[in-house]
Amino acid sequence: MKQFVIFVALFALPLVGWSDDFANKATPLLSKYCCECHGEKTQKGGVEVHQLNSADAALRHHRFLENIAKQVESGDMPPDDEDLLPTDAERKLLADEIKSTLKKLETGDFPRNPGRATVRRLNRNEYNNTVRDLFGVDFLPGRDFPSDGAGGEGFDNVGDALFVQPSLTEKYLAASKKIIGSIYDDPQRLASVIFAKPNEKMPPDKAARTVLLTHASLAFRRRVTDEDLAPLLALFGKKLAAGASYEEALRPSLQSLLLHPSFLFRIEADQPGRSEWKVDDFELATRLSYFLWASMPDRRLLKLADEGKLSAPATLRTEALRMINDPRSETLSRHFAGQWLGFEDVRDIAQPDAKRFPTFTQSLRVSMYRESVEFFNYLVRANRPARELIQSDYTFVNAELAQHYGIAGVEGTQLQRIALADANRGGVIGQAAILTATSMPLRTSPVKRGKWILDTLLGTPPPPPPPDAGVLPGDDKSTAGLSFRETLEVHRTKASCAGCHEKIDPLGFGLENFDAIGRWRTKDANGKPVDSLATLPGDITFSSPKELKDLLLSSDELFMRNLARKMLAYALGRPLEYYDEPVVTDLVAKLRKDNLKMQTLILSIIESPPFQNRSAKR
Repeated sequence: MKQFVIFVALFALPLVGWSDDFANKATPLLSKYCCECHGEKTQKGGVEVHQLNSADAALRHHRFLENIAKQVESGDMPPDDEDLLPTDAERKLLADEIKSTLKKLETGDFPRNPGRATVRRLNRNEYNNTVRDLFGVDFLPGRDFPSDGAGGEGFDNVGDALFVQPSLTEKYLAASKKIIGSIYDDPQRLASVIFAKPNEKMPPDKAARTVLLTHASLAFRRRVTDEDLAPLLALFGKKLAAGASYEEALRPSLQSLLLHPSFLFRIEADQPGRSEWKVDDFELATRLSYFLWASMPDRRLLKLADEGKLSAPATLRTEALRMINDPRSETLSRHFAGQWLGFEDVRDIAQPDAKRFPTFTQSLRVSMYRESVEFFNYLVRANRPARELIQSDYTFVNAELAQHYGIAGVEGTQLQRIALADANRGGVIGQAAILTATSMPLRTSPVKRGKWILDTLLGTPPPPPPPDAGVLPGDDKSTAGLSFRETLEVHRTKASCAGCHEKIDPLGFGLENFDAIGRWRTKDANGKPVDSLATLPGDITFSSPKELKDLLLSSDELFMRNLARKMLAYALGRPLEYYDEPVVTDLVAKLRKDNLKMQTLILSIIESPPFQNRSAKR
């Protein structure tokens, strides 16, 4: 365990001291020894250091900076075959300057900034959920929208990546017609939407105003002004004057709500003359609901916002807990955890070979996905410790998935929580959705699985492979009689590949007993016994998923910081910047103070300065 803590420390980097002399001390060394291969003209491995010319630039590239310090301090860079190599004293000076810069990040000893998200349109999931909650629509009208790209920290709710493509205008128009058409085709739903009707005491224009004011307030997620209502009422009046019935006269106005910028975009008001400010209660309600529900605030949240009560700390906490226990909070599992951990890929991206894996049916695919969703959902709802993401003594299976895992005594198609007797299976590392998503169609991939652990779980992505890395075979059945591990060992003899592979591959080797669709195996595709013995730098050895998980939990700071960083980025809908690092540190401290409970992390994010405040500039 002690050796693994040292291995992790190579990534975590103990942070000591601060110097304002980065440009004078560190930049010259980077220029002298690194810029020839990683400068403005040449960027081997996609790495460039020429922009690190000041303390401010170093802060902005802090995550990249950690890897530089690790490489320099360990002696991996510059490589030994370079003509010009730094002395031990120069290595120490550069590493110390980087560490002192990173220490400033940890302590927050710089002007703080809550940040600001780009004006965001609703992504496809948010659009579907919002029209469902607004009008009770039970289909997915946004299914035909262009796919949403992942931004910043890898999530599709990041404003910077939510481009407004020209084709979206037509898609929005078509979707609005379908939505309103479905309402008018269902008399019961229509009656609930057009809830105010003209009568002797209420003329048509007044009834229409009541209907439109209510729905516009929900759709726009704020107070609605007379200026907002005027064009909607004008549309109604024009149709009514042309002889349309009251209900038909409201149709174009209701459709217009779905095309209004205040519906399609999450817009937060600036406050001229101020550098930062607290968002108002309506904006806070919207931030809260799209974080926990990926949908609009409900009537209760909007009522509290209208009364100016939502931002009161006790009220905000009460509402957040209510929302966590609402079924709609499953979106946190599907959209946050699914994108972060990658189990969303098993839905349609992962394609195991049908001949090699005939038991991989569509129903099994769905069960794999639902296991991961239910597992994360349970962690949040039951307020379980975050460590159980790595290792747990339970999971969620139905009869088909239980048979896939070799677990007896489970019946039915519904997933159910079961106790696990095998410590190799518990936690996300042992879930078939993730094991399948990190495999190739015909074989396992120790490289993909090792990279997944370093990048996804620990937040320490390895550098990209060099251009001459070559391609590994897509099948692990070897005509030369070699196991895939032996084939990979040959690949690793390349000097340009060895350095990264010795850190990546062992983590994947420890999972080799899981085949390409997550079944336990003792023999590989060539009929040879699975060799799962793994050795990390520092002679850290393990040979099973259980032992790997024990190592990961023996020094969990990287994992906890990465969990906090990812969830904060998802909640804010923007990439994290250097000024968010002290917030991450505070979130982890609060997690540890409350036994790593998942709800503590969520509540701490909601109560954090960047969630409740907005800056005039990024």
